[in-house]
Amino acid sequence: MIQCNFQHAASLRDISSLRKASFFLRKLRFVRRFIMLFAAFGASFIAPISAQAGIVTTLPPLAGLVRMLDADADVRCLLAPGADAHEFQLAPRQVQALKQADLLIRSSYDDGHWSGLSLPGRTFDLWPQTAHAWLSPQAVRQQLPRLAKALQQLAPQRQQDIANNLAQALKQCDAIDNALNNALAAYRESGVIMQHNAWAKVLASYAVPIWSVLESQHHGANIRPRRLEAALAQLTKHPNAVLWGNRQHANRGLVWLQQHSAKNSQTATKLLLLEPLGDCSMNWTQLMQANLDRLNKLRGISQ
Repeated sequence: MIQCNFQHAASLRDISSLRKASFFLRKLRFVRRFIMLFAAFGASFIAPISAQAGIVTTLPPLAGLVRMLDADADVRCLLAPGADAHEFQLAPRQVQALKQADLLIRSSYDDGHWSGLSLPGRTFDLWPQTAHAWLSPQAVRQQLPRLAKALQQLAPQRQQDIANNLAQALKQCDAIDNALNNALAAYRESGVIMQHNAWAKVLASYAVPIWSVLESQHHGANIRPRRLEAALAQLTKHPNAVLWGNRQHANRGLVWLQQHSAKNSQTATKLLLLEPLGDCSMNWTQLMQANLDRLNKLRGISQ
């Protein structure tokens, strides 16, 4: 028997139902992985790369950084819109086409598990030791001069334009940093409960308390009932905490917490869904501004 030592614990029926749902979700994840593998090896619409690929990035935000510095760069993403970076693998045709690229830009801490990702002598690794670093204005600001130098070497005819764009990009980083600091002010009091840790280091850098992280590993990792119980206990202790999730990913644990907290509170727990990746057509400033808009909308601040 599951024993709960906090006031508003989930019922035994809820936990039993959750276990059944967890078993069902594991089956769904197996099916999803099969479909993704089939698509990677057989579908032609996923992240096409031309024979003359120019710049290839593993993740959309990295392409967004390139566009900040060189709007005329020929840049493409390997990760297709809506795909899960934690489960993605290159198709054989992508591996072959990648060999024609002038430059591969990656973040090996996040894409290091992708097999076949190799371009010796033409690889620029932005963040080999930091997860989801593109979400941090400070981390981006630190790497932009290095990236600009690499792009200038690739396109010397646009060297001055890239230098001018770099100066503007650094100012944009500072502006996003200040805006993010202001937008997160309210969250320093409430704290958050996260589905996945994509934003964890960013929130820590702005002194936002993280009361619980449901997924201990990658996206889709099985959330054990005891972890949900502990998170619900934290939500009872911090009733104003915001449930912090990611768009395009399942946030079932957060939805479960929201539903069960509603049974014991007159005020609905707020659920926030942000976008850590965006798509390959967005520059970095657009991605971060979209997330700032969602942060402020939840606080009731119109843009």
